[in-house]
Amino acid sequence: LEVHCLDFPNIVLKGSELQLPFQAALKVEKFGDLILRATEPQMVLFNIFDDWLKTISSYTAFSRLILILRGLHVHVDKVKMILRPDNSIVTEPHHIWPSLSDEQWIRVEVALKDLILADYGKKNNVNVSSLTQSEIRDIILGMEIAPPSVQRQQVAEIEAQAREQSQMTATTTKTTNVHGEQIVVTTTTQYEAATFHSKTDWRVRAISATNLHLRTKHIYVSSEDISEDGLTYVLPKNILSRFIICADLRTQVAGYLYGVTPPDNDLVREVRCIVMVPQVGNHQSVTLPKKLPNDELLKDLEPLGWIHTQPNELIHNGVQILPATDVIAHSSIVADNPKTWKGQSEIVITTSFTQGSCSLTAYKVTDDGFAWGKKNRNVTGGVANAEGYSSNCFEKVQMLLSDRFKGYFMVPQGGLGWNYNFQGVKHSVGMDYGLKIDNPERFYAECHRPQHFLSF
Repeated sequence: LEVHCLDFPNIVLKGSELQLPFQAALKVEKFGDLILRATEPQMVLFNIFDDWLKTISSYTAFSRLILILRGLHVHVDKVKMILRPDNSIVTEPHHIWPSLSDEQWIRVEVALKDLILADYGKKNNVNVSSLTQSEIRDIILGMEIAPPSVQRQQVAEIEAQAREQSQMTATTTKTTNVHGEQIVVTTTTQYEAATFHSKTDWRVRAISATNLHLRTKHIYVSSEDISEDGLTYVLPKNILSRFIICADLRTQVAGYLYGVTPPDNDLVREVRCIVMVPQVGNHQSVTLPKKLPNDELLKDLEPLGWIHTQPNELIHNGVQILPATDVIAHSSIVADNPKTWKGQSEIVITTSFTQGSCSLTAYKVTDDGFAWGKKNRNVTGGVANAEGYSSNCFEKVQMLLSDRFKGYFMVPQGGLGWNYNFQGVKHSVGMDYGLKIDNPERFYAECHRPQHFLSF
């Protein structure tokens, strides 16, 4: 083309930003067969518009070609079905595309357009009916167009920058240097006036925590690599949902499990109660008082272990694992309370906040795990320095969720609630507490953070 255009200096050849789908032409069976059957190099000329130009303009023919090629690019088999819906439609030997009447072509073009837009909508999570005509044209031609959400975000960023610049205030500061000279500096940038925001700012997390109830609709119970011969634990859905709603996305929250063995099946344990004790936590562990729950209402129930939340699943070599801190905490409880916790039917249930849902996994600590936990209970430098932790320390156990029976909660008596994360000085490992039957307050409830209301 460039050689031909040398005689026409007023014609300029430019690259296009359009991603025209001409490479999809190689997916046409006719060309594929030609190439496969070829025994020698030969030059073959096809008119890619066939005989369309007899009845339609070149603009329409080009649009039709782009629709077919873009369709082939998106889904080859569906396009073949659209072009040849039945055997009555034939392709002339010297043509590439089937011979269709104008009305049939119109139907084909509409079907191809719908196919291309449906694919775009699925890939970019966009509702096809919300696209404008110019956006549809750009999608079919192959313009790089960002999804509307990305466009809106970019617009918002630019507007925010403009607002910040318009609100710049001059700040004059007067300082004295070591020689006693006064220096007056006037700044209009906001670097000096920037306020510190922590990633763990409780306000942001309190707002996120209000959506935890949505996750209770998507609860997944891990059922991989479970030993069939162990005990099966049944957890009522009502207390699990409430436990998740009371939690926080980052700070771990824990509760003790109490339940019964049904008279007709001694391989099953039914959880009847979660006891929320005074606690403080971080994203890796949770600290509970040494004293175990002790109340008349728990006399007829046996301890079944404990449940806690965690910000994400711990995965090692593609397999979920029980955090080492949990094994140490579990073995410490068993070692400190040998009369009540036997270490046989007590388990650890982890509730991980995965994307838009919750994943539950139940673990039983093995004899190796108890030995390892006992040995590393007081290791210097904490769990990070403990060595020898492996998958032999725990095994997964069968757990079911049920709404056949309901469970209940027990919470500490008094007005301070169970969450001491906002008043950590009042919590200690040796503290005493009484219990009562009640629904636990949410993590960010007013009773858990009185200081915020006293210092407005």
